[in-house]
Amino acid sequence: MSGVRTSSKLLAALAGLAALAAGPAAYAASTNTTSHQVDQMRDGSNKFHDIALAEAAGYVPFTDVNGVSCIDMPGMGGMGVHYVNPKLIGDPAIDPDAPEALVYAPAKDGTLHLAALEYLVDKVTWDKTHPSAPQLFHNKPFDKNTAPNRFGLPAFYSQHVWVWKHNPAGLLAMWNPRVNCGFITAL
Repeated sequence: MSGVRTSSKLLAALAGLAALAAGPAAYAASTNTTSHQVDQMRDGSNKFHDIALAEAAGYVPFTDVNGVSCIDMPGMGGMGVHYVNPKLIGDPAIDPDAPEALVYAPAKDGTLHLAALEYLVDKVTWDKTHPSAPQLFHNKPFDKNTAPNRFGLPAFYSQHVWVWKHNPAGLLAMWNPRVNCGFITAL
């Protein structure tokens, strides 16, 4: 567990480099805030390493319009297998303690391991009452996903947070080069 916390602190430090240019006090505040947020997200999602507990909490497996359960992008990496909570997706609020999706990365043996949390909000609903994209972390707006898309969803904003699997592309990157959907077995 200590290796996971060290990685999150390293990622938080890297995320705060922009604040370093603003001065030592801004850098320390940015790093501490990010690290604290990630620790809170871990604490709140720790129980979801057990997929049965995720399902009991209302999360269900999600596939794209082609029935693909493990989402990847050649040359970029993968996201993994999404379990979404339909009740939370219908709510336009962004709550760090209630991610709309849990993302599981397949291991070489095909078992799924919690890797990331994903926060989603309908773009039209959000844009009606907000002048800019949502964000959980300072200076990192959610990714914009247009429609039509491979998920068959209307346009939406999303933010992956790789709290359980290191992502060399970054804590908040959409794709993780260490996620390999070739390991997935049937759900």
